[in-house]
Amino acid sequence: MSKKMVTILLLLVCIFIAPPGSYADESNSQYVVGVDDVLEIKVQGHSTLDTTTPVTSDGSISFPYIGSITIKGMSLSEVEREISKRLADGYIKYPVVSVKMSTSKSLKFFVCGEVKNPGRYVLEDNMTVLKAISAAGGITLDGLYGSVKLRRMQKEKQDYSEIAILLKNGEKGSAGGDTPLQAEDIVIVGRNKDFFVYGEVLKPGKYTLEDNMTVLKAISLAGGFAKYGSPDRVKVLRTVPGKVDYESIKVDVKGAVSGQIGKDIRLLPNDIVVASEGVM
Repeated sequence: MSKKMVTILLLLVCIFIAPPGSYADESNSQYVVGVDDVLEIKVQGHSTLDTTTPVTSDGSISFPYIGSITIKGMSLSEVEREISKRLADGYIKYPVVSVKMSTSKSLKFFVCGEVKNPGRYVLEDNMTVLKAISAAGGITLDGLYGSVKLRRMQKEKQDYSEIAILLKNGEKGSAGGDTPLQAEDIVIVGRNKDFFVYGEVLKPGKYTLEDNMTVLKAISLAGGFAKYGSPDRVKVLRTVPGKVDYESIKVDVKGAVSGQIGKDIRLLPNDIVVASEGVM
């Protein structure tokens, strides 16, 4: 067998028995490199060339022997091929190069609304809505009972879709707080909603709409009935979309107190609980 044939066979063996780390994982190999990403580059059999390097503002990296290489917009597999090609041009015969992402700083997500530190954040591995809110310093007091939404770009439509996020108990039609984030996602924590209690209660006024707030809980928060307040004359005034007038809902407070199902009405944002005087 000729010396040239032996060399070719050895090269093929190196390629096919190379350890898994010799090439970027297939799931990541098509990741497009951006500014501020940090790459980990290795050349098999040449540990002195092992390099961890950031992508500079002009989209380039620096690598031993070959100097500066512009790689912005390339996939990881394309970066491997480019470095291999340049190393093979007079430096290393048959270089086997692996490139993987050390830190992806070019991928960002955003947290807005009632969090302590709203802004733009680096999309790290396994980032979820809950982790994103934590990274932003947590929810403020003004957002403890606000809604949480995830806005995500729909590539095929060039528009955002909106996903309701429930951080506590599960609810039909809502995603959980551990929903994984994607690049350019926007997490929005809304401000608390209010409701009102007026009439014959000890502390009428505006209150924060906490989870599962009902008429009985609202009256309790307002200090209970005043001297002339009557459990027989309680109603909820509720706005109706597209209409000026309120919908008036009579509340069977006595039935609610006795535990009858459906009598204690759950309040919605901007509901007004009215406790009127009893009939003399």
